[in-house]
Amino acid sequence: MEITQHSRYACPACGKNGVKRTAVGIWKCKACKKVYAGGAYTFGTPSAGTVRSTIRRLREVAET
Repeated sequence: MEITQHSRYACPACGKNGVKRTAVGIWKCKACKKVYAGGAYTFGTPSAGTVRSTIRRLREVAET
């Protein structure tokens, strides 16, 4: 758990490997200075992945 909270993650905005945890659930990209809300110990959570896939599926249905 300590390894995941101290590691760097890829930024969704700029694509660089610069997202680090600043506080519990708050993640900041060193390169583009964007701040994200995420999990307490990891940048992405399983429930966030489920929400993203559901939104993507609903967008595809709405387009057709």
